[in-house]
Parts: sequence; C-alpha cells; structure tokens
Amino acid sequence: MTYPYTGRDLFLQPKSYAYAVCDRDNYLNDWKVSRKGAKNALVKQASAEYEIKVQPEANLPQGAITLASILRQSLKHEILLDPIVVKFEVFGRLFAWYQDNGRHHPDSPIADLQTYILFAERLCEIAENSASLKHLSTLLKVCDSLASQAAQQFRPEDANRLADVLDREHDLVDGISISE
Repeated sequence: MTYPYTGRDLFLQPKSYAYAVCDRDNYLNDWKVSRKGAKNALVKQASAEYEIKVQPEANLPQGAITLASILRQSLKHEILLDPIVVKFEVFGRLFAWYQDNGRHHPDSPIADLQTYILFAERLCEIAENSASLKHLSTLLKVCDSLASQAAQQFRPEDANRLADVLDREHDLVDGISISE
C-alpha cells in the first residue's frame, strides 16, 4: 500500500481529516518513502533551469493584508500563528489575502506555493522550539499538500526550501519515534 495523502492535488481537492488513519503496519514507512520521492524530485528541480513565469501582481484590495506579510513577521509566540493554523485545519487551504477581522478577503486568490512553504517553515520553527504536536500535525498536512504538487511547479529556490522543510519534518517525526 502507498501513502494515501499525496495521491492527488490537495490544493484543488483539499483532504478533510482531523487525524490521519495511521494504524496499519507500514504507514510510517510508506510516509517516509513518499516524502523521499518528493524530496528527490525537488532536489532535481532545485538544480534545473527554470524559465521564470512572472505572475502579474494583483492589486491588493482596500482593507486586505497579505498572508505572506503576516508570515514574514517575527513570530515571537506560537499564538500569533494559531489563527492561520486553524484556517488551514478547517479549510485545507489558505488564501493570499485576509481582512482585519481575520476572514479571507472575498476577492482573494488561493495562497501561492511560496506562501505555503513560508507557512511550513514557520510551523517547523514552532515545532522545533516548543515540541508542539499541534503544530507538527499541521506541518504534516501542509507538507502533504505541498508534496502533492509536481516538483516542476516550484521555482528552484522554492524547491530547495521545501526539500529543507521535508528534512526538518522528518527529523521532527523521528524525534517523536525516538522519545516513545
């Protein structure tokens, strides 16, 4: 059996689950094989020639805040990331723009891959610094979504960043297995 959470594009069809069904014998091994395959493809993409496709920058609507700008701020405490974690856990995706009240802007597109990688990096920081299983759980789901994308969709520098996130995710999961 293969790892069940990366077999389709999870940005187009988000997977709705609170807990992964991981009670079968080879689940962890299947997860590792899946992540290793994704990482190998990303490493290859990181060294590939890439034609930069510049997306036109959409005009930010009045009252909208970009998710990327929120994620780039120094997160001194994990509580600052919690509303974004909840949004991802509930909807299985994030939007590029949010309003002051925390709701996504009605004109907002889905967040781009670079923003998802930044979100994953922040989740890694929190899980590494505070051993938060909640943030690790969300990290696993975000990485499922990112690993469900073809490596060719990532710019080389983003493929490299995501490969690093997958290494960090692996170390965090190994840390749980070792401590049990």
